[in-house]
Amino acid sequence: MISIVIPNYNGVEHLKTLYASLKNQTYKDYRIILVDNGSADDSFTFTSTEFPNRIIIGMGYNSGFARAVNEGIKYSLKNLESEYILLLNNDMELEPDFLETAVMTFEEQKDASIIAVKMLNYYNRDIIDDCGDFIKSGGGSPIARGHDEKDTGQYDNEEYIFGASAGAAFYKSEIFQNAGYFDETFFAYYEDIDFSFRAQLLGYKCFYQPKAVCYHKRGGTSSVATHGFQTEMCERNLVLMRVKNYPLIIYILYQPLFFIARIKRYYTFIRYHSFILFLRAFKGYLRGMLFLITKIPERFKFQKNRKVTSAYIKGLFIK
Repeated sequence: MISIVIPNYNGVEHLKTLYASLKNQTYKDYRIILVDNGSADDSFTFTSTEFPNRIIIGMGYNSGFARAVNEGIKYSLKNLESEYILLLNNDMELEPDFLETAVMTFEEQKDASIIAVKMLNYYNRDIIDDCGDFIKSGGGSPIARGHDEKDTGQYDNEEYIFGASAGAAFYKSEIFQNAGYFDETFFAYYEDIDFSFRAQLLGYKCFYQPKAVCYHKRGGTSSVATHGFQTEMCERNLVLMRVKNYPLIIYILYQPLFFIARIKRYYTFIRYHSFILFLRAFKGYLRGMLFLITKIPERFKFQKNRKVTSAYIKGLFIK
């Protein structure tokens, strides 16, 4: 069985599209776990009507992505005998064979613990949204591979990659029992990169399956008003992700690249966006630096239990 964990906040209109595509799946052995972050719309009622066998976890407030999905994962591990857990944004639409393709992939790729899928733009379906998550070798920044590129089949090869976007990603249930959960201090943004990095350190592998296709309304659950918040959180969480996960030799060698990448990014904010956005980014960076010391114990734990070499990790980065 697959436990499908869906974080939600006032997303009933998105859920209508998502639930219709779930009902059309060729693979039927799944349970819906909706984790609601204090919605004021009809998300509860609609979910109960569409899926009477559903589980609804009401957080009562906007707890962020990481806390919400963790609650769903923990519920699944404690109460359901699900071999796999699918994390799914509410603003998705799935191809009918989406679940079946993932299950078959797990059966064929025995050493895969995470499956990344092919996400296309919901509104323009020949444009890529995400074909697997990577870290750039040139500056150490996370990227969604292929984002905004026209889909010409350039990412149609099945392969092992760095990580999966948690907007739509499959996990073997056992990985959470051994690698832990998503870092709730991240609140939102880069928590999936952080988890993928930790999983790789522990020897778990992520397999990219381009035949599992879904369509994402990127930004569907946020708004322009949150752009400054998103920028600030990304900058903060980038600092925390690095100090937690980078093997020491790579962390030291990459310091000049980290610095250059930030200068370029901040210049772009000032030159092409706004000074206010630059300030939010710089504020996020400073918050990360101030918060950094709290992640040192986690770093020691992860690096002590690391199962792979620094060279292996570096080989997962992309140009």
